[in-house]
Amino acid sequence: MGMMRIGHDGRNLVCRSCLERKPVQKQEYAAAPAKAQKQQDTLMKEYFCRECKYSFKRAKHLIISACPYCGSSGSIMVKGSTARIIADASRMKGDY
Repeated sequence: MGMMRIGHDGRNLVCRSCLERKPVQKQEYAAAPAKAQKQQDTLMKEYFCRECKYSFKRAKHLIISACPYCGSSGSIMVKGSTARIIADASRMKGDY
């Protein structure tokens, strides 16, 4: 088994023999990275743990029942848009 190293992208692990190969140059348009980021954001859902205050993103199709950081279940909130947060807060007014 070969040793693993951080890849050229600085995020993923790759085997040493693959890392030593010359990377293939991809030609992309200037707008493509922004479009790819926006598409990735639409496939992700943001969560917040009320217990440990950890914020994280996961794919929308996954069901999250416990915090990946502290393991607490029942304390996970789905982050929403600003308008949704304000609407929720106004509905909770006086619930304290």
